[in-house]
Amino acid sequence: MENTLTPEQVIEKINTKFNESMSTMATKSDVESLQNDVNALKGLTEKSEAIQTAITGFEAKLEAFAEKAKDASKIVAKTLPEALGQVYAENLEKILSAKESGASLSLEVKADTTIVGNYTGNIALSTLEQGVSNIARPKIKVRDIVNKGTTTSKFVTYISQTVQTIADWTLEAGTKPTGSPEYIEVSEEVKKIAGTVKISKEMLADLSFVQSEINGDLMASVDQMVENGILNGAGGSEINGIIPIAPLFVAGSFATSIPSANISDVLRISVAQIESANFNATHVVLNPVDVAKLQLTKTTTGEYTYPMFLMDSNGEMRVASLIVVSTNNQTAGEFLVGDFTKSNVRVREAMNLQVGYVNDDFQRNMVTILCEMRLVQYVKNNDVNAFVKGNLATAIASIDLP
Repeated sequence: MENTLTPEQVIEKINTKFNESMSTMATKSDVESLQNDVNALKGLTEKSEAIQTAITGFEAKLEAFAEKAKDASKIVAKTLPEALGQVYAENLEKILSAKESGASLSLEVKADTTIVGNYTGNIALSTLEQGVSNIARPKIKVRDIVNKGTTTSKFVTYISQTVQTIADWTLEAGTKPTGSPEYIEVSEEVKKIAGTVKISKEMLADLSFVQSEINGDLMASVDQMVENGILNGAGGSEINGIIPIAPLFVAGSFATSIPSANISDVLRISVAQIESANFNATHVVLNPVDVAKLQLTKTTTGEYTYPMFLMDSNGEMRVASLIVVSTNNQTAGEFLVGDFTKSNVRVREAMNLQVGYVNDDFQRNMVTILCEMRLVQYVKNNDVNAFVKGNLATAIASIDLP
């Protein structure tokens, strides 16, 4: 490996050699040369994920090339003069006899004197792309906008005020109002989310990319369940989600008063409902289908009421001062508006992976890979009104001017 090249350039150089080798019949020296290049890459002290993935792909190609070179060694390719020479030697007696009698003679070049052209399969004729095509999952978005932190306990406890102090205007020498604030303790329990994969030790040993792929997919599964739980968690064995405890949309003084009411109107009134409770809404969570409906809303004369290209300085879409969060974890047709700093996520045990034996794993030569995480999500009692949820169609109908 050339010292002046970066690891990425080395990967590209090796990949080019593989492609060039594929266009010709692989030889033992070709395989050995490529093996040396891959070994040099594996010898790097620090390897990024991209380098490790490249090594996995190269090793798969090497295995195919080794078989290709092995088959090639059994084939004896002959030039046309060599093939004709062999035919002449094998049929010399016939040729001399035909020459004396003046008769014509047909000679056949046997199949074993030609280059073998038949090939079954496609591994040696293919280029293995790096990585694995995984099933898509919803992107992690909601967790990025909540109030995140850690905890070292099974329960998170906070003090919640139930009665406020009071003050009022008084006359000189008049009686001053007296208040008696009251408080309670509220505890939220940490919950665990986990997933496992059972796999044979042979598969882990024979396919070098499998463990990293399984680990990544298992972690992504836990990630997705946490993301969905923050929004929709039903409590009990799950964390408490925001949507189950959020107050419903209330039309109030806007009932049946908005001409040609649409999604934007519902969101603006939701902001007003939250501000009436002394909070400031920051985000709206919508399903991607409803984001599209929002952007495609037009006037009766065909103009867009909300231009699709309207973004803030950070490239985020906004409507009614709210940053729009588009996620498939939100049910289509539903919405959630709120001040997401009032959603508290506290991690007791960060996501981690463990490998071990479960039940008869040892006897069956299997291993179990476990991924788990412990956390809690809560909205404090006095912050619940920082959120508003509802059904878009129902909310639009409630404010639309008949």
